Amino acid sequence: MSPTPTKRLLLFCLTIVLVLTISNAFSQSVKGKVTDAKTGETLIGATIIIDNANTKLSTVVKLDGAYLFKNVPLGTYRLRVEFVGYKTTKEYQVEVKDANAVVLNIAMADNATALNEVAITEHASRESDHASRNDEKRATNTMNVVSANTIAVSPDVLVSNVLSRVSGITIDRSNTGDAQHVIIRGMDKQYNTTLINGVKIPSPDDKNRYIPLDIIPADLVERIEVSKTLTPDMEGDASGGVVNLVMKSAPDHLRVEGNVGTGYSQIFFNRSYASFNGSTVNSKAPGEINPGAPASIGQFPYQNLLTKTGNAPPNANVSLTVGDRFLHNKLGVIFSGTYQNSYQGDNSFTVVQENTVGPSPNINTPNSETAFQSSYNRQYSSQLSRLGTIASVDYKFNDKNSITLFGTYLQLNEYRVRQTQTSTYSGYSYQGFIATNSMDNLTETRTDLQSIYNVTLKGKHKITKGFSLDWILANSEASHKQPDIAQFKTTYQTSPDLANGKNQPDPNNPNNSVFVTPDVINGPVTVGNESRIWTHNTDKDVSGYLNLHYDTKIFGRRALFSAGGMFRHKTRDNFVDSYSLPNTFIPGTNNAEVYTSIPDATFSFSQNPANALGSSASDPGVYTFTENVQGYYGMLQYFISDRLDVLFGLRGENTSQAYYSNLPVNLPGKSATINYVDHLPSINAKYALTDNQAIRASYFMSILRPAFADFIPYPQVSPDDPNPSQGNPYLQHTVIDNYDLRYEFFPGVFDEFMAGGFYKHLTNPIERMLVAGQSGATLFNTPVNLGNAQNYGFEFVAKKFFGNVGVSANYTYTKSQITTPKSIDVVNVGVTTRDQTRPLQGQAANIGNVSLLYKDQKHGIDAQLAVSYTGERIALVSKYYGLDTWEKPETFLDFSAQKQIGKHFIVFAKANNILNTPYQLFIKQDNHNDYSGLLKYAHQESPNYTTVQYDEYYARYNLGMRFKF
Repeated sequence: MSPTPTKRLLLFCLTIVLVLTISNAFSQSVKGKVTDAKTGETLIGATIIIDNANTKLSTVVKLDGAYLFKNVPLGTYRLRVEFVGYKTTKEYQVEVKDANAVVLNIAMADNATALNEVAITEHASRESDHASRNDEKRATNTMNVVSANTIAVSPDVLVSNVLSRVSGITIDRSNTGDAQHVIIRGMDKQYNTTLINGVKIPSPDDKNRYIPLDIIPADLVERIEVSKTLTPDMEGDASGGVVNLVMKSAPDHLRVEGNVGTGYSQIFFNRSYASFNGSTVNSKAPGEINPGAPASIGQFPYQNLLTKTGNAPPNANVSLTVGDRFLHNKLGVIFSGTYQNSYQGDNSFTVVQENTVGPSPNINTPNSETAFQSSYNRQYSSQLSRLGTIASVDYKFNDKNSITLFGTYLQLNEYRVRQTQTSTYSGYSYQGFIATNSMDNLTETRTDLQSIYNVTLKGKHKITKGFSLDWILANSEASHKQPDIAQFKTTYQTSPDLANGKNQPDPNNPNNSVFVTPDVINGPVTVGNESRIWTHNTDKDVSGYLNLHYDTKIFGRRALFSAGGMFRHKTRDNFVDSYSLPNTFIPGTNNAEVYTSIPDATFSFSQNPANALGSSASDPGVYTFTENVQGYYGMLQYFISDRLDVLFGLRGENTSQAYYSNLPVNLPGKSATINYVDHLPSINAKYALTDNQAIRASYFMSILRPAFADFIPYPQVSPDDPNPSQGNPYLQHTVIDNYDLRYEFFPGVFDEFMAGGFYKHLTNPIERMLVAGQSGATLFNTPVNLGNAQNYGFEFVAKKFFGNVGVSANYTYTKSQITTPKSIDVVNVGVTTRDQTRPLQGQAANIGNVSLLYKDQKHGIDAQLAVSYTGERIALVSKYYGLDTWEKPETFLDFSAQKQIGKHFIVFAKANNILNTPYQLFIKQDNHNDYSGLLKYAHQESPNYTTVQYDEYYARYNLGMRFKF
């Protein structure tokens, strides 16, 4: 019987593989490895030359740590190795005969007469991939490290985007499409902390603690450390992980480097860019200028509401770093600054959810969200001005004493125009969709100013042979200002063409008929109320750290005792003053003024004098919040054997919080004082299987403190969110037990493999839920404790080079469970409750990254094609069974390439979001009625789920040049 086509294809493939294998095995070749004679480190880029009277060949040590000459003619050759900073080796004699491979491994000695070059190499390693691998190997806890070199060749220009490629990390995005916050191992962004050089920094967010990482340009960073387990000397409020941004430090020699570049956003290929004159914005609210006095209409100029459209200008970015050492290398100085000016956009569709559901036939069938009464389409146009600077001065008195003064200033200013068309639905059909009874057009202009500064003074002192200490004093402040968020509204009524329309049976509901109109009649455009909002907040931290260390021996083995403490005094001030400017009615009628232009629109407080007072006197968004945290710890790292060490200890944290808000005195929750103490044990163990392999295991207890505004029990309206937020004065802090296990293997300079698992048990986790207010009509976004939860999973990381080509991949599987009571409206029963088990908010079951890498050091070429995937996850929890809002899975494709020109210049190109991956939110419910028929909704993609938000950002492109002297 003759083989089938499938078997013939398989046989053919096996034959090809066998032929290639045999030919490779018997080809005439010379190969081997080149290493440092002292350290054993592979010398990537070393040049190997073989020659004789007839042939001369050369190659370099590739990224897999080896060199290879293929198809070498038979004969005897001289072989030598050259590498900057090392002595050229003697000439070795190799003989190529028959079809056997000649293997020659060479160890090179460093060049004693080239100490400067060796020192340069040593300093450069702090930003290299090799240094990052060593940091991961030597760490006392479980961490991932991203080097400055990896960042430079990646498609990313922001720290937040860089972090999205680290194993176990997902991100959420701002309205500009940039990654903004990190979610580590399925733990929502509130469970993670951000440090700069080991010091926690405050947040400019007006409600939350977490840092918007899109404020930080990647050019300032020497490396990024992501700690996934905690030791007792680390603050205990990081259950997902700690992101530590290690900024550039003073070099060992004069260093001048930087970049210049430009770019463009593809979204503006298809539509215009809208802008406004930000110089006309009033920096202070009328209520700040004259507290308690009514405002006049003249205090609300219209000029900042005037917009113009056109082509977006090209993006621009520039950075410069200068550093050196003086006074016989005792004094080190570095300055680094970067500026980015970009134009970005977003096209967004949102359905406004209401607190109304369709009844269910039984308790096991979810209700359906039926009362979508309105939706809006939005176009965002944003100019982002991003500035980042760092300066550092360190002085080494001697080998035992040193101090460092570090400062950073980060700024992100956004000048945004948001154009919104809001559709209020009616009960007739037009062009196959549910039609409207009114349309609102809103133009909003916003100036959004965020900044963070930090000044840190730290010292290290060795008192005796075994006793040492280090200390830190830090002062930090974050601020966020939104002066005069201005929104101008026009409205017109819509109605069906009654004369030419007719009733037709609805295919989805044949018993009902729908009025179908061939045309919609629009009424006159009238002026609506105008709104103006001023907000600003500051978040100030003053902190100090002291750590004592004693290095001794117990039973002949090394033991390192450490103890210390920290203190942080935090003050948060928040201010909101909002005004509604009533439109003027046509004299003698109840009709609003007909719209002609923004300058011609008139407003008056005469009929509504209370509006002239603003909201600040009773606005719950006006509050002060203070927090004092005292931390103290003791720990011991004991080296039980040459391969096994254990670090264990106990940390205590005393939290004292107080807030005072502008809520009326007759309402509960106007102010509160909250105190609690946590004792957090931890243990980290590491067993080295070989010099390049180890197993880590850990347990630690951690906490989550509620955010600043989470306690204030009163609605706070945000112009960006369809649902107001409302605090919860009964909110409890979360306590988490964390377990971790990881195997790690570092077979080469760039190669690595890690695999591990984790388990977390959460007591009183905090999630945000959509709940109804007292009236029952409006849904509020409220933080709640929802019992206990668990979160567990596994992750792996792999990176391998095959010559110049490499593959980097990571994958994380996460499963979390929380069971909570949910409401359900059952026919003939009414609203009752039942338990629902679901994942935690923000946790995606599957996340992964794969990058195809190309690195040719001989010709100075680097390229990377990167794919990242995030599975579906809950974006917002509903109070109703089965009606949580989910985020759809996302796949992003990015590309970068660079080419070295001479010794000092590199040209690069980057492309992000090549697939134009949208951001989509949906509800898992039967959508047959809204997906099709005569009264279907717009932007619905499936009869199996309802799309409630759809955002598009499109691709972005960057070109530039880096220089280094």
